[in-house]
Amino acid sequence: MACFSPVATRDDRGSGLADDMVPARHFRIGRLHFESILSERPFTGNWKRASDAAEANYVFVFPLTGRVMFSQDGRIGIVGPDEYVLLSELAFYKLSADGRTDLLLLRVPVAELRGRLLSVDDHLSRRFRANEQMARLLNCLIRNVAQLFADASPPNPQALATEVISLAALTINAEDRGAATDVRNARYHLRRRIVEFIESHLGDPNLSPKKIAASSRISLSYLYSLFNDNDTTVGQFVQSKRLQRAYEILVADPHGRRTVAEVAYEVGFKNVSHFSRSFSRHFRIAPRDARQAVIQEPQPAIVADRLGPLVSNSSCNLGSGYFDGSYQGSHKRRVIHERA
Repeated sequence: MACFSPVATRDDRGSGLADDMVPARHFRIGRLHFESILSERPFTGNWKRASDAAEANYVFVFPLTGRVMFSQDGRIGIVGPDEYVLLSELAFYKLSADGRTDLLLLRVPVAELRGRLLSVDDHLSRRFRANEQMARLLNCLIRNVAQLFADASPPNPQALATEVISLAALTINAEDRGAATDVRNARYHLRRRIVEFIESHLGDPNLSPKKIAASSRISLSYLYSLFNDNDTTVGQFVQSKRLQRAYEILVADPHGRRTVAEVAYEVGFKNVSHFSRSFSRHFRIAPRDARQAVIQEPQPAIVADRLGPLVSNSSCNLGSGYFDGSYQGSHKRRVIHERA
């Protein structure tokens, strides 16, 4: 993982920080990694390029309170509450704040977003304007997931991680790229058409690069180059889409009206064993276990308050009485009651 170096180094954070700065706190939900930082004073964080590209992540930065300045690959900007910025561990980046700041970082494996969006790198460092409604929805989801499950694992962590990643991808895809007509933007729109064709033909077991290229009247070599932009292949992208569709079908059918084999064939797999192995490797749960995500009930959780005011100081309002309590300081705890 990339290295965080605030005013004090990582080695000093446990003992050498001022009393008004809570050390960064880490927790995982499935294949997602969360990190919270609470600082009562200005700070600067430098994250170095990940040493292992295969283990690198995309990083969503969510300021809970205060405003955070970011810098990566020559692009700089400021992000505040109800906003986000997408960064990458494949290059150095920097975060800083001038005053009190609560910050939540969400790390998503690179392969997860590249398996959903062919042009995710175009969206790094807030190159495009976010869709305000989608940004707010994503912020609320991330805040509440962190609030509920920082100290109590959800019933099916991998299933929840998949839902979070899906909404994150939708939010990125909703960003406004403007009316630019440059070559890069033209490639983006071509990618969108190709993705739409793939999604509408996932059930075809004979869907091939040749068919995909013919649908957009481009050569195979040009098709391959579009996918190479994101360090993936046509086959890998198609399989990722098939697995995502299978997951959606399974969780929407908790009582098993369709068998795993039927779902596998519906999304274009020719072999059920191959489907089960691929699904388990991708989601880290067996296909039959994905149904449990909508059957099991989450248990009430006690969440450490040093995560900061994840909900009470935000504009998130679920309108359902989910949360009872308020931020009282880094050494007190908040009880979270979930209403059935």
